[in-house]
Amino acid sequence: MRIKHLFAALLFVAASVAGAHAATEVRMAGDARVYGVFFANRNFTGWDETGTQTEDRMTIWQRLRLRSDFVANENLKFRFGMRVDDEAWGHGYLTAANPQVAIEPYLAYLQFKFPGTDIEVTAGYQPLSVPHTEVFYDSIVLAADDGDQSSAALHVNIPVSENLSVQAAYGRLLAANRTFQQTTTQVGDAFDVYQLALPVTVDGFAATPWGLVGVYGKGADPDGLFNAGLLSAGSYVNTTGYPYKDNQNAMWWGGLALTVEALDPVKFYADAIYGDAAPGDRERNRRRGYFIDAGVTYSGFDWMLPGLFGWVASGEDESLANGSERLPVITPKWGPGTSFLFDCDQEFANTSMGVNPLGSWGLALAIRDMSFIEALKSRLTAAVIAGRNSPAGLRKAVRAAGGPGEYVTMGRDLAQGEWLLGLNFDHGYELTEALTLTLQTGFASPQGLKTSIWGHRMTNQAAEAWMASLGFQYAF
Repeated sequence: MRIKHLFAALLFVAASVAGAHAATEVRMAGDARVYGVFFANRNFTGWDETGTQTEDRMTIWQRLRLRSDFVANENLKFRFGMRVDDEAWGHGYLTAANPQVAIEPYLAYLQFKFPGTDIEVTAGYQPLSVPHTEVFYDSIVLAADDGDQSSAALHVNIPVSENLSVQAAYGRLLAANRTFQQTTTQVGDAFDVYQLALPVTVDGFAATPWGLVGVYGKGADPDGLFNAGLLSAGSYVNTTGYPYKDNQNAMWWGGLALTVEALDPVKFYADAIYGDAAPGDRERNRRRGYFIDAGVTYSGFDWMLPGLFGWVASGEDESLANGSERLPVITPKWGPGTSFLFDCDQEFANTSMGVNPLGSWGLALAIRDMSFIEALKSRLTAAVIAGRNSPAGLRKAVRAAGGPGEYVTMGRDLAQGEWLLGLNFDHGYELTEALTLTLQTGFASPQGLKTSIWGHRMTNQAAEAWMASLGFQYAF
């Protein structure tokens, strides 16, 4: 998109602000990021996940976020956010001629308190996630990624007391055909979710039991956006083009997020989750499993925040006929201590290995907020992750999906006997109060990658991964 179009959009927002009702307060905030990334062997090869394309190791990226809050009073507000998403220089909207359209809304929701009550309603395109403890960034099942993964939803928060509230939500994540379908035969073409959470908070203790139910139409996702997280490998043997036999399939998850701060400065965190997708369909299409994580941090130092984290997740067995034994997930964003192995809360996008924590166990040690020089903060994280998936199960999954990288990926989905070591050392220097110079570095080493699963061509090419990124963050 040409830069004048961006200016026109910004002027439109400014005009809307100027024309707003006098009683409405308008607050604007956002951030801009420009950064370069050197990444060698991001898939532990010089290729993409399927081994069919060669990577470019050096890329320069940029992004923009702008949020506007229209506040009538403390009980009524509307948030509108637009973004120019992460894109590489010389591509998309950042080309010299005929650039693509860039600006898109990523937040648009109304928030108000029902008159005469403390019941808060949020309606519209909004961050929607299931509860997960904060030290792991966001949910392994359904995450909002700080608003970047919004959903069209209705969320209601009902305070019962100062220690207990009831939170209920409905979201429509996919609707393939909008109002009318393309044939006169009705096919389930929507993916709806229903959420219930009961946050309980007392001094030094917080617990949130939660549940999530989904109804997934077999024609809801023609582009396969959620295949890797919701399907089983057995689903790929279907010949109809649809992943399921039934027109609509139920999915459900239950979990508990727990935080204990009573022993401050020592704080404990834990999550436990179980999920089951398509339990009523063919057994080979079913996917169910568990995920458990836990962490401890110590905030008694004024110059660093150390933490130790661990997790364990169910893995695939050797059969495809009985479906998948991994936890079904929708839009995961999870990671311990901002580990380079996982796509989580890194300052810059495109700077992690994107390893799948499902079907694995692991440990991570993170030392965050290290400060030896004024205005400079550093983070050091070391993590090790080992596979819990059956080698035979992954080998059959690769064959069923048509090759590596289609459903499971070498170095990201780990079998028993395969493991990874990841290390990252990151720094942020405040040039001004609003402008930060950020340097990220990462290293990952694969061990025990199995030729019987991924093939000689892929494992012979496997090598250690290296990443370095440097760029600016401007928050306003």
